[in-house]
Amino acid sequence: MRTVALAAAFMLVVFLLVTWAVSYQMVSHARQDRKQVQAVYVASKEKELRHYVELGHATLARIAQGSGEQAALQQQVLAALSRMHFGNDGYFFVYDRFGNVLLNPGSMGIDGVDFCDPADTGSEQARMLINQAHAGGGIVRYNWIKPSSRAEAPKMSYVKTADHWGWIIGAGLYMDDIERELAAFDANAARTLRDTQIRLTALAIGSVMLISLAWLAWNLRNSRISGEKLRRLARRVVSSQEEERARVARELHDGVVQVLVSSKYLLETAQVHLEQDTEKAPENDVAKDHRSRRLAPQALLAQGLGRLQEALVEIRRVSHGLHPALLTDLGLAAALRMLVEQLCPQRAVDLRFTEQGFIPALSQAQRTALFRVAQEALNNALMHAQAGWVQVTLAGGAHHVALTIEDNGHGFDLNKVRADGKGGIGLRNMRERIESLEGSDFAMHTGPAGTRVEARLRLPQPEPDSTIRARPDPALGHLPPARRPAA
Repeated sequence: MRTVALAAAFMLVVFLLVTWAVSYQMVSHARQDRKQVQAVYVASKEKELRHYVELGHATLARIAQGSGEQAALQQQVLAALSRMHFGNDGYFFVYDRFGNVLLNPGSMGIDGVDFCDPADTGSEQARMLINQAHAGGGIVRYNWIKPSSRAEAPKMSYVKTADHWGWIIGAGLYMDDIERELAAFDANAARTLRDTQIRLTALAIGSVMLISLAWLAWNLRNSRISGEKLRRLARRVVSSQEEERARVARELHDGVVQVLVSSKYLLETAQVHLEQDTEKAPENDVAKDHRSRRLAPQALLAQGLGRLQEALVEIRRVSHGLHPALLTDLGLAAALRMLVEQLCPQRAVDLRFTEQGFIPALSQAQRTALFRVAQEALNNALMHAQAGWVQVTLAGGAHHVALTIEDNGHGFDLNKVRADGKGGIGLRNMRERIESLEGSDFAMHTGPAGTRVEARLRLPQPEPDSTIRARPDPALGHLPPARRPAA
């Protein structure tokens, strides 16, 4: 669950960063595109106005070159220009050289627009137009009443001074259509940004869902694998318990029980003899026969006591195999030496135990794991390998301990045993015991020339300024050297 939360948080951060970056880029591009569109529209309007003014100027020049009085020609020009409308709200306006309005919307029949009232030729808009015309002509921007809507709107006009009569001819176009186009462009950009954000959100949600589904599938798979491992482990534990119980049962039946049964028979026989001696008085027997009859129960009792002593020894051996007291009291070396010495009289195999180097202090878990490995390896070598000799070596140093069990038996197929799910429990138990310890290695080599099992523990190094020294194994220097049969 923590992994999914981290992945979701990471996806959220990535989504926010990507959304911010995309939104920033889109807004930046939209602003640049808006400026370009606005520039294109304005340039188009300026070009259109220049064209209209040039057309009006050409009309004025054509009529002014005609014959007739100047006043009549001027009226003819004004009449022609008043009829020249363009667009819905486009018209010409004309000033004379003194700044008086000669042509205005009222005279053109355009209602609602009183551009540059003749009675107020000093208005701000009129002054802007006249000054721009005297400066050589050009574009003038201002706000004015739009005839179609009777509302104030931004307007752009182009003015130019005519060569004939010194008139100023101008034409204007309202810019609210450009504002509408730019508003539509902004709305489209906002809609595109919103759609992009929605797509990114859907992508993020889909990604989180895919991660969640992948995690769910992975979790289910791991659950199945873990369940199968637990089932195999449970079967292995049960099998190991059953094998251990069977071994203890065999040890008790073949050793302790047989000794106790024979002791029981001997004691019962001695009891019968004593009862018979008590019931029968030795009236006519000579002294020698009487002594022999009394010695017979004593011999049986002595044999029974001896068998009971053997039973005690056998029980101690079985108990030592289950958990040797020496392992806790005197350490690993003493327990291994005792294990080898107990097996020597029972097997026609040359068993050897050797200590090498300094054996540092080990924890209870480490001592137990190495002892069980030695038990299992010796059991395999004595029961299955048909070995002539088995060498157990415990070697150590300041920071490591190594246990080696080597024999000259016929070996076995290690790969086949590993592939067998039901067999090889002892080998797996050895490996798992060692690998469960930190800083440990387990290796096994087998072949026709014999088998070698090696377990190695790497012990942590003390701090440089530490004064604590590893306590030597208590068994060192207190036990006689291991029996080393002649090779």
